[in-house]
Amino acid sequence: MADITPVTLEPSEINVLVVEDEIDVAEVICYFFEREGYNVSVAYDGEEALKKVGRDIHLILLDIMLPKLNGYEVCKILRSRVETELIPIIFFSAKVEEKDQIRGLMLGGDDYLTKPVSPRVILAHARAVLRRSGIGESRTIIVNKLKIYEDEYKATYDGEDIGVTLTEFQLLRFLVRHPRVAFRRQQLLETIWKDAMMVTERTVDAHVKNLREKLGPCATHIQTVRGVGYRFVHDVSDIESFISPD
Repeated sequence: MADITPVTLEPSEINVLVVEDEIDVAEVICYFFEREGYNVSVAYDGEEALKKVGRDIHLILLDIMLPKLNGYEVCKILRSRVETELIPIIFFSAKVEEKDQIRGLMLGGDDYLTKPVSPRVILAHARAVLRRSGIGESRTIIVNKLKIYEDEYKATYDGEDIGVTLTEFQLLRFLVRHPRVAFRRQQLLETIWKDAMMVTERTVDAHVKNLREKLGPCATHIQTVRGVGYRFVHDVSDIESFISPD
């Protein structure tokens, strides 16, 4: 196997090919990847997939039950070509039997997901497979005009440093990395504050209040969930979807 030289790319520099014959399923997957900043293209059958795969593709999400050529055949052909033999491939299919999964992995698949599967799970597996292939993402989270620089422990809005404290930064990063999930105040205390016994739930409220003041127009992304706690939303109209079986 050729040596892999690790590289760090912005999500906008990572090209993902989704190979899925069901249009609605393909649209959901593309939406979630594009929302994270990836460049996404689609192929609706096996032959189209082979035409679209080149050296510029960094990751392939491959269904198995496809028209013209099935996913197994597509994977076998790609692994036989010098220019595509190392491109990471994640199978995702309604074929859930062990023999099907083993076949996909033995043909050269890097991962195998079974439907139904949440797009967030697909994203997590995609990032893990990319890392194993030597492609790391830049540790900058972007939500509209808000940027969170994980390596520098700072956040900016519209290019201006908003001056968060370390705890505020950790709280903001945690919420942003788990969009739409409503966290109880006690959960946040146990996650962000190392010794939750020494602080109260009002501490969370105080830090959220300070964050909202510093975030300005972006403050609406942090929502209060009555009777629960807080959550971060990228888009208030965004609703979690699930990929259904073929």
